[in-house]
Amino acid sequence: MEIEYLKLIKIDHENNTVQEEPLNDEGNVRDYVMDIISQITDNAGERRYEFKEGELTMKTWIGDIVNDNDRDARAMSIASRLLQKEDAAQQRYHNITDIQKGILLIAYCKMTETEYKMVICKADYTEFIEETTGEKKNGLPTKKKIFKSYAANITVNARGFTFGDMVTFDVNAKQSKYWYDEFLDLKALHNNEENTEKAFSYLKSKILDEVRKKSKSDYLVLWNTTVAYMRSEGEFSMDHYADNILAVYQPEHQGLNMNELARKAKALPGQHDFDSRFEKVPSKIRAKMKNEIKLTDDIELVLKKNIPHLSSTIKPHEENDGTKYIMILSEDGYKYAENLANIERRQENEG
Repeated sequence: MEIEYLKLIKIDHENNTVQEEPLNDEGNVRDYVMDIISQITDNAGERRYEFKEGELTMKTWIGDIVNDNDRDARAMSIASRLLQKEDAAQQRYHNITDIQKGILLIAYCKMTETEYKMVICKADYTEFIEETTGEKKNGLPTKKKIFKSYAANITVNARGFTFGDMVTFDVNAKQSKYWYDEFLDLKALHNNEENTEKAFSYLKSKILDEVRKKSKSDYLVLWNTTVAYMRSEGEFSMDHYADNILAVYQPEHQGLNMNELARKAKALPGQHDFDSRFEKVPSKIRAKMKNEIKLTDDIELVLKKNIPHLSSTIKPHEENDGTKYIMILSEDGYKYAENLANIERRQENEG
């Protein structure tokens, strides 16, 4: 990778200014910048985008940087636009707390003879100062230094240039619309409905079906957990699903490698053309929880609907002698079992 153009600009909301940061080889500036650029260019991104029709501002400015057309002026225009859009977002959403002083990094990188990457990211300014002055106290992983980023694949030839895949990353739990929509003039390449259907379909066929071949009991738990997750409102994150549902699950079958399944899950979006992060559309998930759980040859437990945090309602219990039970949180069930016990005691006394 060769950096053809690079600019660092401080975004200062307190003073409503943008100011170019000197870029030199003193301290750790180069190492810091290369660390961030490498992180972004190596990252597959969370969601893919295309430029909105009729919106030419950012597309034109990025094109000017590619074409070496007054690059410094275009970079400052990009920084001023970000300051404006962040201020507007802060006014609309008073609960936003992540809009703060940051360092805007704009880099145009040559990857091969014809392939380039445009990188625009906002990183932690305090982290930048500590890193580059050698006053670093508590290290953050590189991914946490970056608040938001954008990377575009660009193909350059004799006829000009074309945009390829464009992806974003956002450290927030939910992606900030002002970043991709208002600042970058982007719209999602895949809509939420399509993403929801594809994510569930490939989790079922590539992950859950593999579990079912080895262990029906583990499959049942993971199926119900997955259905409950996909049918709930909010954002889907493949990283969250893989790390907090698959990787932490303790399987009954010893042949199940949950870390390997988590790794396979994280690769699915890139392999099957859907985004790794999007707003779920629960109505698109028509699958139901597997609601009949065999307890013994004579008893089945029936779940009538999706139950959030099911593990808080149904819990395992093992006696000292190794006898295994399940405990179900239920006042009605407790009364029923209590009545059965009373009836049996009376019958024993009468006998």
